[in-house]
Amino acid sequence: MEILVLQHEDNEDPGLIFDWAAAHDIDLKVMRPDLGDNLTPINANDLDGVILLGGPQNVDDDHTWLAAERILIRSMDKIGRPVFGICLGAQQIVRAFGTPVLPMPLPELGRGTVARPDGSELAVFQWHMMGMGQLPGAEIRYTNQAVTNQGFSYHHRIMGVQFHLEFTPKQQAAMIAHSEFADLPALNEMEQIQAVTELNGLLDEVFL
Repeated sequence: MEILVLQHEDNEDPGLIFDWAAAHDIDLKVMRPDLGDNLTPINANDLDGVILLGGPQNVDDDHTWLAAERILIRSMDKIGRPVFGICLGAQQIVRAFGTPVLPMPLPELGRGTVARPDGSELAVFQWHMMGMGQLPGAEIRYTNQAVTNQGFSYHHRIMGVQFHLEFTPKQQAAMIAHSEFADLPALNEMEQIQAVTELNGLLDEVFL
């Protein structure tokens, strides 16, 4: 299996997704549409799956490649192929199906928590200023007081999460160091282990 990964920023690479893919003998083909990689020739029928990573862009920015990503998402949905979105990638999924992504009163930066449907909580690393609306027909998988839709499942094999389970401790530290908020907390060692377990479970659910 080969999964197409769409990366949108230098520090926001697949991170821990590399480990999951290696454990399952899955190849990751990373493209950078933000740097000019052309998505137009890509046929969804030729893809086993797509992962859309985060980035500093907003879904309504005037970049043709953002629109091309949304076309690809809809094409994958039509043929029942798996799609997993993270942060901007999750926002791209809901926007592809007509749901708005709007500015939040306050951003979520650094360590935060989200709740699963059973009420159990998960510590996650957040880095976003925009919030996803609720996609009609989607199942809410994670929520908190800041944004109702922190993560969702849609149709058979589409999933998006607003937070960064894929970030390594190094990636978390880099995001904080390159921001105006040097005192923000990252995940501790136990929380990082739990985040990896959660990530692997979600990827298994979508792609395997």
